Amino acid sequence: MSMLIVGLMLVAALNTVGASKLSQSRNAEQSIGPMLAQDLMAEILSQYYEEPVDAVGFGRESGESGGDRANWDDVDDYDSWSKSPPQNKDGTDIPDLAGWGREVNVCWASVFDLSKATGSSTGLKRIDVMVTHQGRVVAKLSTLRTSGWPTP
Repeated sequence: MSMLIVGLMLVAALNTVGASKLSQSRNAEQSIGPMLAQDLMAEILSQYYEEPVDAVGFGRESGESGGDRANWDDVDDYDSWSKSPPQNKDGTDIPDLAGWGREVNVCWASVFDLSKATGSSTGLKRIDVMVTHQGRVVAKLSTLRTSGWPTP
């Protein structure tokens, strides 16, 4: 009889430990995810609206390819960029963030419906930053950047 009682107590204790670990993981997601999204969004918003030197185009220009964001100088250079684990602007991994990832999408936004993308310049770009942990989306930020925004 005592073996049965000890066995049931052991199962209950293991379930409690498992629930506690899951709760700790979710709490980390709720604090780290938004922080990673805000950090990347601040970096993007510190860039020019459009290419300041070369001919104006959408996306990365020559010399701006690859994962090293140090040469990126306008917001649309970040379009379709993703990295896991998250990295600093110079391309070095942010420590202790295995299993985390960040992704960016930039598009010209319709002035009539901000949630819709357009195929040509409207003077308005929508920037979406998404953070994932273990393949799940844990944070998402969206903002608009206009051509009238002050230059850095």
